[in-house]
Amino acid sequence: MSTFINIIVLFGVPALLILLPSVWLPVGVRAEYKKELSGYFNSLIAYIFLILFVVVSNLMFFYLLNGLFREESASMRRFFAMLPYVFVVFIPGLTMGAWAKEKNIGTIELLFTFPVSPWEIMLGKFFAALTLVITALYSTLFVPVLTQIFMGNFDWGQIVTQYIGSILLACCYIAITFLLSSLTMELINAFLLSAITLLALTLIGYLPSIMQFPVWLEWLRKVFVWTSLSTHFGNFSKGVIDSRDILYYVGVTAIFAYLNLRSLDSRKWR
Repeated sequence: MSTFINIIVLFGVPALLILLPSVWLPVGVRAEYKKELSGYFNSLIAYIFLILFVVVSNLMFFYLLNGLFREESASMRRFFAMLPYVFVVFIPGLTMGAWAKEKNIGTIELLFTFPVSPWEIMLGKFFAALTLVITALYSTLFVPVLTQIFMGNFDWGQIVTQYIGSILLACCYIAITFLLSSLTMELINAFLLSAITLLALTLIGYLPSIMQFPVWLEWLRKVFVWTSLSTHFGNFSKGVIDSRDILYYVGVTAIFAYLNLRSLDSRKWR
């Protein structure tokens, strides 16, 4: 029974996120979602992203980190522990053109002449990028499946938690890169700004372990730990669900989505 529930959650959550913009959300969101998704797959972007993500992440897991073989039991903890750093490169590479490209080629003015609100356009773009990331993430499921067959039993409850946590982490990364993409016209600037920002927000949680904070700066140490994107992913990578981590990722995604809307409303590039 628990295995059945795990399977439902593992595939039900991403299915819901993919069906949400294509079936249930307003027409404007659905139109933008389909346009963006077809744009990914009608070019080489989606295929390059998917191939590189699978190849790089699995090479790191099996050969650089020896993740599966260093664990005492069949586990993907090392794979998910290094996933935030893979996202630091791949998600900015995928989403750097979300707004920067529109501004660069001059189509953003045309985009906002349509009878669609900015939040519908943003959600369409957001869910299209998230769909591609989910596709990349779930293409790695062959690792636990093949290991289950040939080497031993995985803890599928842990696997479910790790994949759901990865989706929440991806939502944060996408929301942050969308905001930064809206602040520039150049793709390389959007990529570098996003990658540096995400790396800083990922690494900031490790500062307390390499630096000594005086007692009067204890509050700053806690701020560094609490604001780090990787700190809150630590529990998910271990297969532990903490409602505070879920609220953190949902909150960060919502905040940056709101800031993205404010950036679009200002339309300073006009």
